[in-house]
Amino acid sequence: MNNDKYMQKNKISTPKGSLAIVTHYPEMESSKLAILCPGFLDSKDYLGLVGLAENLCEQGFAVVRFDPTGTWESGGTILDYTMTQYLEDIKNVLEYMLSRNKYENILIGGHSRGGQIAILYGARDPRISAVLGIMPSHRKIIGEERERWEKSGERFSERDLPANENEFVEFFTPFSYVLDYDKYDTLNDVARITVPIVLIAGDLDDVIEPRDVEEIFKNANSPKNFLIIPGIDHDYRHNRENVEFVNREILKQLKALGIV
Repeated sequence: MNNDKYMQKNKISTPKGSLAIVTHYPEMESSKLAILCPGFLDSKDYLGLVGLAENLCEQGFAVVRFDPTGTWESGGTILDYTMTQYLEDIKNVLEYMLSRNKYENILIGGHSRGGQIAILYGARDPRISAVLGIMPSHRKIIGEERERWEKSGERFSERDLPANENEFVEFFTPFSYVLDYDKYDTLNDVARITVPIVLIAGDLDDVIEPRDVEEIFKNANSPKNFLIIPGIDHDYRHNRENVEFVNREILKQLKALGIV
């Protein structure tokens, strides 16, 4: 497949500004759609999501990856970057895609915080047909991390550029993010999902440990699959071979539940 030929960049107008999206279209028109969500302050253009989008596209999905409001190429400011707005962003992406085609099978997925937000959204929208959480978190922001964040009023983070790991973008996320985050309970929400769900962990992940992902899995309803991938850490996206390995394993789990 000529990926460039079947990939389109667009901006969706929203009350908070424009959402930057990239859509991968399969060669034949399809009724299957996947929406992929990046992790905390991550870019839609990181290799992990790009590779997964291409793999799902080869399986006949139209696939959208996007930058949440307040980050990267999307509009808004960092003040707009909240879990509540992220959920609204997904809805805006979905509505935009449904206005262009009648998608009947809709997969929502993501990595890290994006995997968590996919679970939250999957519990709220009955149009979702399947959920994929890659190293999703469920833990509250508490303890010293919360205290430091509240005391300073913001949290400093930096992310490498998708095309250059040696250059970085800085983010100063306000404490209001934490207060909004407090509204959501992933363990409760995953128990509300009745469609197939696949959860993925990396056995070397020290950011979201496999036991945390397994706890989400235990609260989930069947049909469900859980896989701990050997030799993989949280930032596997930095290694192309690891990305390809992880995405192959993800596709196996999705196929086992009849999602692809």
